[in-house]
Amino acid sequence: MKRNLRKGFTTGACAAAASKAAAIAFLTKKKVKDVQITLPIGKTITLPVHKCKIEKDKATASIIKDAGDDPDVTNGAEIIAEVFTSASSKVKSQKSKLRKAFQFTANSLQFTVFGGKGIGIVTKPGLAISVGEPAINPVPRKMIEDAIREAITNYELRITNLKSRIISPKSQISVVISVSNGEEIAKKTMNPRLGIIGGISILGTTGIVEPLSLSAYRHSITCAMDVAIAAGCKELVFSTGRSSEKTAEKELNLPQEAFILVGDHMGFALKQARGRREVGWAAPTNTLHKITIAGQFGKFSKLAAGHFETHCSDSSVELEFLAGLAKKAGAKKNIIEDIKNANTARQVFFILKENGLEKVFKMVCEKVKENSSKIADIKIGCILVGYEGEVAIKT
Repeated sequence: MKRNLRKGFTTGACAAAASKAAAIAFLTKKKVKDVQITLPIGKTITLPVHKCKIEKDKATASIIKDAGDDPDVTNGAEIIAEVFTSASSKVKSQKSKLRKAFQFTANSLQFTVFGGKGIGIVTKPGLAISVGEPAINPVPRKMIEDAIREAITNYELRITNLKSRIISPKSQISVVISVSNGEEIAKKTMNPRLGIIGGISILGTTGIVEPLSLSAYRHSITCAMDVAIAAGCKELVFSTGRSSEKTAEKELNLPQEAFILVGDHMGFALKQARGRREVGWAAPTNTLHKITIAGQFGKFSKLAAGHFETHCSDSSVELEFLAGLAKKAGAKKNIIEDIKNANTARQVFFILKENGLEKVFKMVCEKVKENSSKIADIKIGCILVGYEGEVAIKT
């Protein structure tokens, strides 16, 4: 019996829960074992608190990120929130290391939220967060604020009734969000390419991680595109895989921001590029004037046949399509039959090469350009990458 995939929680939800738990511990001087937060979709969830520590003028709480059945590199990461008065020794000693994210006031208390160790810093324009700020996205910022407000309201923590000596009405309170091992985790994400350095991003628009969903990957594509356009790139390179991208990087003299790994989502990426050109989003209209597509023969065969959902495993249609192109290129009948009966497009690539039918490679590229330009309404270039990393065709 097939098991339903288990959903998880975003880093934004974890940061909000950790912040609420730390705020409750800070104000009540009582440790918190679990914490309830309200997600942007209106759903209420309860998350277990991994660690909760109370000191004289500070409280710390952490949540372990559970991504459910989604293959998320942040799964198992410890998201930490520290709450303390701004006059505490921590702020004074680490002021130069803390980057302010945002501020808000709740029940006359002013809260300042900082990005701590393991939270990336935005260094390139084009993202939802300004350059120089911690990579805590807008929705998670709102979630953190709402969670702290809930800590005050739901627990009836009226400032006038608090007997704590460390705070008083109009006190300034700091909240530091950090991630254990965040800098190492970030190396496995798109953050370095996006210009987010030193750690991961606190993300999420719903608070829920949908197992194996497309949303997270597609979000990274649009972010990369926005960074490239904001950086003034006039040509983008959409690659179907990492090896193809590396070959394209050697072949083209373009800035790093121009290279975007789109994987199986070529159709989505091309539509996004068209949308940005049409509205002039993030840059003057028509700043972007060319997209080069880089990939190996298998993915190119699908694109040439007009199939832009390239994760599909059924290759029978592409084999018939390639056989048709080979026939137009003058291939003998036995070779055409070999192509139809091939196991993969990769096998076809070598059949064509062995029989001097490289002309088909160019025909495939022309079809890729034709089909892609209809989607993106922009000039398209192609780099067909061979299976040893060589450039088979560049057009």
